[in-house]
Amino acid sequence: MRVAAGAGLGLAALAVAALGGPALAEAWLIGFLIWMHIGVGAVGVLALGHLLREDWLTPVRLPLEAAARTLPLLVLMALPVLLVPENLYPWATDPTLPADNPRAALLQPWFFQLRGAACPLIWTLLGWRLARPGTHPRLSVLALVLLLPTTTLAGFDLVLSRDTTWYASLQGFSIWVAGLAAALAAAILAAPTRADSKGMPGLERALLTLALTVLWLWFTQFIVVWMADLPNEAGWYLRRLDEWRWLQLGVALPAVLLAIALAAPPDHGRWRMAAVCWLLLVQFAAHLWWVVRPDAPLAQPAPWLDALVFAGLSLAFGLWWRAERARLLTAASAATSTGAPSHAVPGPAHAGARASGLRSPPPATG
Repeated sequence: MRVAAGAGLGLAALAVAALGGPALAEAWLIGFLIWMHIGVGAVGVLALGHLLREDWLTPVRLPLEAAARTLPLLVLMALPVLLVPENLYPWATDPTLPADNPRAALLQPWFFQLRGAACPLIWTLLGWRLARPGTHPRLSVLALVLLLPTTTLAGFDLVLSRDTTWYASLQGFSIWVAGLAAALAAAILAAPTRADSKGMPGLERALLTLALTVLWLWFTQFIVVWMADLPNEAGWYLRRLDEWRWLQLGVALPAVLLAIALAAPPDHGRWRMAAVCWLLLVQFAAHLWWVVRPDAPLAQPAPWLDALVFAGLSLAFGLWWRAERARLLTAASAATSTGAPSHAVPGPAHAGARASGLRSPPPATG
């Protein structure tokens, strides 16, 4: 299944790079960014869970580890963006920055392609190392230290660099935090937990904390730009508050506010937890679209093209994720049958059992 997903995605990516125009590349970029941040977000959530030794990691560990092991797909998804940057980034064909500008050195196609290949490789290595049985506090520290600069840099390269007159250091970080919330929400939906499971209160607090952090980062960036009253920064927001304001003010903002309202009272229950998760996924996709699409330099793809490309990328991600989940369950079952020792944070077999509402088998002794 992984081979089929990888081969199909690789052929599609090469076809888009060789034959696709700006509209197809624009649709591909949105889908790539959504799955990139969910995959990298899964690595970040795993690192936080291991570092803090939180109980909430137990019921969602299996889907998070499977998502972290899908990151090789990012290298394939990035091909149309890296091979034909002129379809998406005006500076690739018509540099607008003077040569003495520090950002002009960053916005060289070869350097952009080098960073675009290096970041997914780093994330892939971290994901595969974290998706192992046991606890990994030291590796988690290293992972968070590497994720912060690489995700911020990727946010600048893939999103913000389309407007070379303005740069906000918090934008890349805020999108990554929203990706953390989306990855945790998707993992909860993929691994249903009982209302009385051990990690449920921790999951409730984690979702609420991430939702509040996302809202705070949105507000902080906006208020700083409003107080500074600089033309370039104001222009960036004005473009998005004109014909695109319905997406942020009508979809993303109400979704995150409703998610916070539902997540604030304790003892969620399954239906309220699921509602919070879906709302966080909606706000993540809507906000990312609001940030990315208004600066499309050459073409706005038709809605059906966006839907078709996103469906194809989602299918590849889902097939690879299911294959990795099955592999993790098989490996964990084999380890349990041979009497492997238990860990402070249960391994995939325990996580899978708890996620499905079953009692995990007792660890072997002797």
